[in-house]
Amino acid sequence: MPRIVIDHEKCDGVGKCARVCPKGQRIYGVAIIDGKRKRVVKDARFCLGCTTCIGSCPKGAIRIDFSAPKPTR
Repeated sequence: MPRIVIDHEKCDGVGKCARVCPKGQRIYGVAIIDGKRKRVVKDARFCLGCTTCIGSCPKGAIRIDFSAPKPTR
């Protein structure tokens, strides 16, 4: 499963990542971090690995780590 990493120093919370992502409403949420609205990852299990979110972020705040180990059950 890819690991979505959001740099909260860069994120401006506009949510374009959640709007363009095919599973955005399941993956992304909003939180107040340091007094500002920021996007957070609610559940990365729904990530398709399409990288649409990366290209849509105007601040370049998202990256996807495809090398993350797969969860064991």
